[in-house]
Amino acid sequence: MTQTAADPGASTEQRLHALKAQVALLEEAARQATMLFEHLPTPALLLDAQGRVVSGNLRSYELLGASPGTLLGRRFAFFLHSASQGTFTALLDRAQQSGERLRGEVQLQADDGAPQEMLLEVSPHEGQWLLTLTDVTPFKEAHRRLMDTAHLQEEQLRDVNLRLRQLAEEFEAVMRLSEQHLHHRLTRAGNFLALYRQEAQPRYLGHVEAALDQTQNLLESLEQYMQMRFMRTRMRRVNLEQVWRDVVKEAKRELAGRDVQITGAALPVLEGDSQVFKLILAEYLFNALKFTRTREHTRLQLLVEETGTEYRIGVQDNGVGFNMRQKERAFELFGRLHADEQYEGTGLGLAVVRRLCERFGQRAWGEGKVDEGATFWFSWPKVLKEG
Repeated sequence: MTQTAADPGASTEQRLHALKAQVALLEEAARQATMLFEHLPTPALLLDAQGRVVSGNLRSYELLGASPGTLLGRRFAFFLHSASQGTFTALLDRAQQSGERLRGEVQLQADDGAPQEMLLEVSPHEGQWLLTLTDVTPFKEAHRRLMDTAHLQEEQLRDVNLRLRQLAEEFEAVMRLSEQHLHHRLTRAGNFLALYRQEAQPRYLGHVEAALDQTQNLLESLEQYMQMRFMRTRMRRVNLEQVWRDVVKEAKRELAGRDVQITGAALPVLEGDSQVFKLILAEYLFNALKFTRTREHTRLQLLVEETGTEYRIGVQDNGVGFNMRQKERAFELFGRLHADEQYEGTGLGLAVVRRLCERFGQRAWGEGKVDEGATFWFSWPKVLKEG
């Protein structure tokens, strides 16, 4: 029968030998525990009741950028961002009072000044406190980006909903005003037809034809307006000088038989859609030709103003002009500054221009003086913003 240190019949030598064996086992267990602690994949520290470092593992030295000689005996709060020192002290106090494992979030002050987000866990360990740290900076950053993206999407959704409401209101206004204008013109045509049947006067047929022509022009303008609203654009570098030459070439019929002189600065190359620029410049040109019809000599001038961020391009004429108090009316849907009997038109052309410019975040406006001419402008950035 084998005798041990606990066996009263064992000799003193046998008892000592058994005790040494137990001590060796405990030392080996402690060594293995220390090895496991040192090589934990997670940074870990042992702290005393005052929060000073008693020992640490290899990952903790790497994380804090300190050697055992400079780390041991130092308060752990020293390595924290100033905003987190109070948080850590309160967490350690609560852990000491409750004797339970607690968690909290703190920030380590990195060498480059950018704090690291850490998840910290404090648990009691043989009269000391075992502190483990998990770097959650990537998760925090991902969460921030996710929240920023969600916030941006919410803003974009609000903008889209606002634009949809505005578009719906605009379409409703277009349809309502179109109905009124069509009803007025068709009623007028019907009245003249009735007079013609009663009196058989050919002059009434001329009025009917004029009303029907106005109706046809209105329908064509509405079609152009709807096409503009759903136009698919292709962004590229566009030479406005070439676009202007094409517009003038297409206006030969309006220029025929008139003394028209067009001067001005060379137009720039801009980033945008050639169809959009052509619609804007064509409307400004035809508008100028219409309101200079009573002039013996028509003088048009292209104007280009440049700022640090944008170009402002205008078409100036020496026509009948307008009162500046009515400048906004010119760009309203069916807005007209002159009577139908004086100048043809539907009042949609300049409204189309303004909405085209607004679609790209730009502006369109007019300046004028009664009987001294007018200038219609649009602005365009040197660098077009994305989206």
